[in-house]
Amino acid sequence: MIDKINHWLIVLLKLVSGCAIVFMAVIAFVDAGGRQLHMPILGAYEFVKLALMLFFFASIGLVVRDDSQIRVGLMAELYKPLAAKIEGRITLVVEVIAMAGLSWMIFDQASRLTRFGTVSSFFHFPMGPWVYLGAVMTLIGVWFAILNLGRWRTIGEKPVRQLQPGEEI
Repeated sequence: MIDKINHWLIVLLKLVSGCAIVFMAVIAFVDAGGRQLHMPILGAYEFVKLALMLFFFASIGLVVRDDSQIRVGLMAELYKPLAAKIEGRITLVVEVIAMAGLSWMIFDQASRLTRFGTVSSFFHFPMGPWVYLGAVMTLIGVWFAILNLGRWRTIGEKPVRQLQPGEEI
């Protein structure tokens, strides 16, 4: 059941991030061409800004799930194997705490934006729901960070990925 949930969360994040990046590129391209013809897209900046926010927050979950973030082990090659394992475990716990804190801060910001009725500058979209979407996607990143706790490793080791049925190396 957990694998099925994870699969659909990954599909959701990939869909959101993929659509957002394509949408940003199309809007930027068409707007740049329109500016040359003195017909820019009205509100293009706002469209790109909201799409960038969606892309960024959807990508966080994917990066955490794949354990692709940059992690620097200070002089990790000088540690004995046990010390490297301890550092790896502490690092993973700190990552979960940091992601949970980030998610909480984004939910808090979304709550404030909603409470104060903050709207975007051009189209006057309410900003709270957009930031709540980002907070939910960050919470998905927290979920994947918690799952990474089950894969203890030292700094620099990549997790061994399980092959899915029908998948080849």
